[in-house]
Amino acid sequence: MTTPGGAAGTTVFSAAGHPFTWIEVIDAARVRGEWQVLQRQVAGLLSREAELSANDALPTPEATKAAGTAWRYRYRLLSADELKEWLTHYGVTVPEWMAEMRRSLTDPADDLARVPAEQLDRACWVHAVCSGVLAEHARLLAEEVAVALAEQPGSAPWDDLAALPRIRERFCAAQLRESVLAAEVHNNRVGWTSLELQLLTHPDEAVTREAAMCVSVDGRDLADVATDAGARLQQQCVLLDDADPALRTRLLAADAGELVGPLSTGADHCVAMVLKRLPPSLADPAVRHRAEGTVLHRALSAEVNRHVHWHEHL
Repeated sequence: MTTPGGAAGTTVFSAAGHPFTWIEVIDAARVRGEWQVLQRQVAGLLSREAELSANDALPTPEATKAAGTAWRYRYRLLSADELKEWLTHYGVTVPEWMAEMRRSLTDPADDLARVPAEQLDRACWVHAVCSGVLAEHARLLAEEVAVALAEQPGSAPWDDLAALPRIRERFCAAQLRESVLAAEVHNNRVGWTSLELQLLTHPDEAVTREAAMCVSVDGRDLADVATDAGARLQQQCVLLDDADPALRTRLLAADAGELVGPLSTGADHCVAMVLKRLPPSLADPAVRHRAEGTVLHRALSAEVNRHVHWHEHL
């Protein structure tokens, strides 16, 4: 792994007195097979970049700049100095970052061109840093190390990275007892209410207001109204907690068959028909998935807080 300024040797976190660097984070990702997946993806992006360059069809500078601006807002690096400091911390140059932004606008090629190993290593590092994948790998390794130390205090989990995924899997399986999941569902019985919605959206508020009148006063079907109004109609199943913030409060007490709106949702306006409203149940795959994720996040976070000291702010 080629990293200017020794960025890969930076200590990310420590546990039981042992420092874990980005190199060990990447080694652990290799053990899980995840780094190889990233390498194939980046090789595909480099191949696509070469293909588009040969045909003078690369994304425009304007599109690349827009992608970079969106990325900077996401990472809250609004000033040039903040961006440069962040990139320097990870050993990434501004041209490398711009190339990553340009490649982010393309899809990986299926046919991989031959790429020099050093070029692929650099591109993988830049992609892992800028996409947030490297930080995700660090968090996962921290969880693996923490639960290994919880299971065997005084052990040296860094000596056997290959064993860590199995230890974490065993820990996670032990947390997912039905009684624990049922209690989690009960504690979130409002927010995890399942709603099946029919949504009519249009940029003109007057259109959605007229649509609401057609349904509530004239008794027309929302789908027919959407067709006549040239509005977009979509059907979605969502947990109340995941509903658009503008809709969530109104949906809190809405029963099946009730029309909600019109409401402003960003650049659009919408009217929602509640088709179904069901209390949360572990029989619902979406609810079970949410309950399992919540229980595991809490349990893993507790072990990480107990055993891991972070040196990098992820």
